[in-house]
Amino acid sequence: MHVMEQLASERTRDSIELAEQLRHSRRMRTLRRARRMEHKAERRMIRAWRRAAELRSGIESLDY
Repeated sequence: MHVMEQLASERTRDSIELAEQLRHSRRMRTLRRARRMEHKAERRMIRAWRRAAELRSGIESLDY
């Protein structure tokens, strides 16, 4: 009976370790996705700033 309890304990420990690894990989995947989204937003913002600067310079050239 002691062997069965030991096997069950090891199986439970393995299951817990696997769950922790899955949680870690899921967190890392979510973090990578968030970083990609942040970089994409930064690039869009930079493009918008450049476009706004182009439009401002175009308007300023029309004033003169």
